Amino acid sequence: MKKIKVNENILALLMFGSIFAGWQYLVIVTAFIWAFCEAGKSLQNLTVKVFAVFGALAIIALGWDLIVQGVDMTMGGLNRFFNMLVSWGVDANLVVNANRYAFTPINLLVEIFGSIVAFLLLLAKLKFIVSMLANKNATTIWPFKGFAEKIEMFATNKFYEEDKGAPGKGGAGSFCPACGTKCEDGAQFCPSCGKKM
Repeated sequence: MKKIKVNENILALLMFGSIFAGWQYLVIVTAFIWAFCEAGKSLQNLTVKVFAVFGALAIIALGWDLIVQGVDMTMGGLNRFFNMLVSWGVDANLVVNANRYAFTPINLLVEIFGSIVAFLLLLAKLKFIVSMLANKNATTIWPFKGFAEKIEMFATNKFYEEDKGAPGKGGAGSFCPACGTKCEDGAQFCPSCGKKM
């Protein structure tokens, strides 16, 4: 199948726009680009960066969702406990006071922090897109940056580099001279590429 020749900047803008639409749209747009359009190395690199940033945002959002779910479960359990006490004859004001002085303020705090997290997610997306459009290094705000760098490193196969040494530094049996994979001492063949040590 012949691929459509499209300006890579237009494809990049399409990818940036899909970041705000959601994960599903980003995957659909990227699949469409790679299936039907010619893409060079710069668009490949951009794709990795976009998915790394979106993955970092998803990790932060998932972490916040876990916190919210934990708070909801705890508050729900405590509420059921207090209702059980009331059913056993304890004063009903216990539940009313628990709602007024504990549950309502905690739920309000979770809601406020949820708004802050949502704002930071949007800010991180915006900062990433602006830095890419300004032709600067892809930057985003903490803590997204660390996650994005790890995801990008994983996607570009640099994730396992700490397990490898420089090619050609074998000899004593620690690293393969061809691919640099760490080998056991005394190994005669590399477990990764099969090269004789």
